[in-house]
Amino acid sequence: MHRRTTAALRTTALLAAVSLLAAGCSSGGDAGSTDSASGGDVELTYQSPEGECASGPRDGVDYDTADALIKSFQQPSEGLLQTEKLPQPLGPDTTIAFLNNDTAVAGIMYAAIQKAAADAGINLVNVSTGTDAQSINSALNSVVELDPDAVISVAIDATFYQDQLKQLEANGVPIVYSSQPNADDFGLDDSLGGYNGSLVNGKVLAAGAVAFTCGTGDDFVFYNIPELGFSAIQLESTQEYLAELCPDCNLRVVDISIADPSPADKIVSDLQSHPETDYFITPADQFQIGLADKAQLAGLTNAYGFGQSSLPPNVQQLADGLQSAGFAVDLDMYMYLTLDEAFRKIQGVYKPYDDWEAVNRSVSRVLTPANAGEYLNGFVAYPGMQDDFKALWGK
Repeated sequence: MHRRTTAALRTTALLAAVSLLAAGCSSGGDAGSTDSASGGDVELTYQSPEGECASGPRDGVDYDTADALIKSFQQPSEGLLQTEKLPQPLGPDTTIAFLNNDTAVAGIMYAAIQKAAADAGINLVNVSTGTDAQSINSALNSVVELDPDAVISVAIDATFYQDQLKQLEANGVPIVYSSQPNADDFGLDDSLGGYNGSLVNGKVLAAGAVAFTCGTGDDFVFYNIPELGFSAIQLESTQEYLAELCPDCNLRVVDISIADPSPADKIVSDLQSHPETDYFITPADQFQIGLADKAQLAGLTNAYGFGQSSLPPNVQQLADGLQSAGFAVDLDMYMYLTLDEAFRKIQGVYKPYDDWEAVNRSVSRVLTPANAGEYLNGFVAYPGMQDDFKALWGK
């Protein structure tokens, strides 16, 4: 049992001053007294933007481990994940086929990999696949005919091109298969945004629930994306790691479609129905866009959460003190690393990733109102990325 203390999450200054604390009672405890974190009633406390806590943690909660993981993801990157130069120079006739499913995110990724390909001086072929099985199958037939030096498949399920995958592999064409959790099903290498990366992201979400509530919270909710496979993997990882960090914590699961026109309204409705909720976590930080105003109109005092893949509006909200925490991804770094993987496979020097926390830290960073202002013009994981990659590629 714990006493609830909350406040309107309106400005960074307010967050820092009061550590997101106000008054109230969520579970029938005595609102006139608080105990220390050694047991009994514990004051519900949220971290300040600078990562400090006014009270907590509760007995039996491994706050230190959770906080250490979060803080490791708040450190700016100081170099590239890959440090070994390619053994051979890249020829201008090197041809990479990029499978583009024509979604908004794929468009951003294509723009990023175009910059990387220009820096590498190679030939990048954009292959429009669409998202339905028939269009993907037809597009991959053209890729087989193209016979490129490598294929980059981002967020396109190989289930829809198994026959072409076999032909490409028979022709000695390496595949970079990222943003999909099922690489092992097809004998492919797990890459960025895949199964192991999703496990790490799930751990970060679980750690965030514990760390951002200073180890005092015990009732959380995971806003799941039912259409996306990586969300289910993150959920399982979150559940397992949260049980390690906080054995007596409760984690509800609520599905919100990625196509929902107003996920913030769904969150408000859910939190109104569950006032005992201390904090929410989600793989889609975009669900928080506009949430602060909607929560204020509804009179909510528990609309605090932590989401992954923060978009520019999320970063602005964080800088304005309208959001507790976010988890930004640098898609430029993501695509440069993806292209680098293709080059290494072409030259036979690819080494599978083994430290997935390091992989995820190289492309992402946990943001709070204390550091979000650095990235209002776009999140950049490592400013020296472009020059360093060109040096690796002999350019």
